[in-house]
Amino acid sequence: MSAARPDPPRYTVAVRTLCEFTAKAGDLDLRFTPSPTGQEGVAGHGVVTSRRGPGYEPEVALSGEFEGLRVRGRADGYDPVANRVEEIKTIRGDKTEIPQNHQALHWAQAKIYGWLLCEARNLKKIDVALVYFDILSQRERVLKERCDAATLRAFFEDSCRRFMQWAEREIAHRGNRDAGLQALAFPHATFRDGQRLLAESVYKANASARTLMAQAPTGIGKSIGTVFPALKAMPTQRLDKVFFLSARSTGRAVALQATAQLRRNPDDAPLRVLELMARDKACEHPDLACHGESCPLARGFYDRLPAARDAASRAALLDRNAVREIARAHEVCPYYLAQEMIRWSDLVVADYNYYFDRSAMLYALTALNEWRVSVLVDEAHNLVERGRAMYTATLDHTAFRGVRLSAPGALKRPMDKVYRQWNAWPNPARPTMKRARKSPRLSWKRWRSSAPPSSTT
Repeated sequence: MSAARPDPPRYTVAVRTLCEFTAKAGDLDLRFTPSPTGQEGVAGHGVVTSRRGPGYEPEVALSGEFEGLRVRGRADGYDPVANRVEEIKTIRGDKTEIPQNHQALHWAQAKIYGWLLCEARNLKKIDVALVYFDILSQRERVLKERCDAATLRAFFEDSCRRFMQWAEREIAHRGNRDAGLQALAFPHATFRDGQRLLAESVYKANASARTLMAQAPTGIGKSIGTVFPALKAMPTQRLDKVFFLSARSTGRAVALQATAQLRRNPDDAPLRVLELMARDKACEHPDLACHGESCPLARGFYDRLPAARDAASRAALLDRNAVREIARAHEVCPYYLAQEMIRWSDLVVADYNYYFDRSAMLYALTALNEWRVSVLVDEAHNLVERGRAMYTATLDHTAFRGVRLSAPGALKRPMDKVYRQWNAWPNPARPTMKRARKSPRLSWKRWRSSAPPSSTT
């Protein structure tokens, strides 16, 4: 007689998402900045792990379950000789004061990984360590705690219990959403000329996980002709989210209008639709700094966030006005409330930079949570110029000259070489000049192509 198979997990959550949901408390505090970029973070992790001894295991994939909740992630590193799991955090500046609520979040992540390792390798005890690595000085600061498996298991299970009620709601929402999308009908009696072909092509691209580039004339109804099939593909392709990206606010407004047409009745497709706004447009107190000692909406932000999140999750449309209204009712920052709701929304309407920029939030969350997403890019030809703006660095001649004069000895000589090459570069506007008298901006790409190898170090 074969043993009964255990029930599969009903909800899967990343370790970081679980900890951010359960362990964040206190003020919103952006003084712990500027934080390293994702690229710098990866490089910093590589430096730390390269310093460890033989047998050290970086990027250890782990998972565990509790009452139908599956928790998964990758521990930054495990030293089997020292029996120590490490959570590595890159920072900028070794004198940076890390807020206590940030440390609490980091400890929560480290302890969750500690338990998952104990469970996976049958360990009775383990050292749990936070490693703060300064990318400027290349120094490490290590905080370590000896934990037994029973204590770590209790912490893990308590965190899971605190998340389970929300997970049950998310499971119910996902089921209702998918059922509604399967029954969702096109909002108009007929398709316009070419609109059906566009919609079919978008659906097939989602079904086959392929990239589609479509060119359609004005007036065909491109927004609803792409949003509708992408949403219809969500249940069959088990998509978690659809991102609609546009370079202009008018494009984003049309996308929101298209979703409104698809849901004329309250029972139609219980979607959560979120519009992301730029920080300068969403901020209620642009004259105040983003920390609890300055801004009242940052003070106690994470203590009031659960109630605000609950209210926001019950709203079908979270456009700029709706987010602001909920945020004001719960006295939280609307910009960071919208960021929180990315995780719990089905359709996110945003600017290109939220997915394609070097610090793109939508892309980072997609990779972290292993979401299956469909990305709709409105007027994709605009990506060329926007990409240049996002990925091309510029150097200001006057600023560089000032920095060069005050540079320490180790940097002064190579910077002098750069400066000489810069001044020798002919001014494109006046090709007959042997030396440009004023060259206010020089792109990184042009400088790299003109500078000799000795000046690029």
